[in-house]
Amino acid sequence: MFTDALLVAGKVLLCLVSLGGLALIPFGLPGNVVVAVLALLGPLLGLPWSDFWIVAGAAAAAEAIEFVASLGLARRTGASRVGLWGAFFGGVGGAILLTPVVPPFGTIFGGAVGSFVGAALFEFQFARRGGGRSLQVGLGAFFGALLGRLAKIWIGLFQVGWLAFALFS
Repeated sequence: MFTDALLVAGKVLLCLVSLGGLALIPFGLPGNVVVAVLALLGPLLGLPWSDFWIVAGAAAAAEAIEFVASLGLARRTGASRVGLWGAFFGGVGGAILLTPVVPPFGTIFGGAVGSFVGAALFEFQFARRGGGRSLQVGLGAFFGALLGRLAKIWIGLFQVGWLAFALFS
């Protein structure tokens, strides 16, 4: 009886800590990877290794989707390397500045707005692109950063849901 209670407590604890990993994602931290690492404990709690590989694969997909979305949309709108660097630095700066305002939404939107501002300014100033072209690149960076982060959150919800379902079904 004691071992059954300990097993249930371990499962509940794993789910709760996984939720903590999920909470890291909006702040730009690798919460998907944290959830995947926590899933390594699943086999100790009776889960097959296939559940770990599903959660780990989702984490890898989340990172790839964020990378492709954030850089891909900016690149698709004509961003130069300078504009991509501007989007990166602007995204980091915007996330830092707006996180204290409305956490975690300030981080999500701050990163997207910062990517817009950084990409547009760098394109205009350093790549010598006209204002309209710079704004177009900035919009691509904005939507790419926003879509990438939102995709990571949705995938994180899938990861935690998969773990919880696998542990308690």
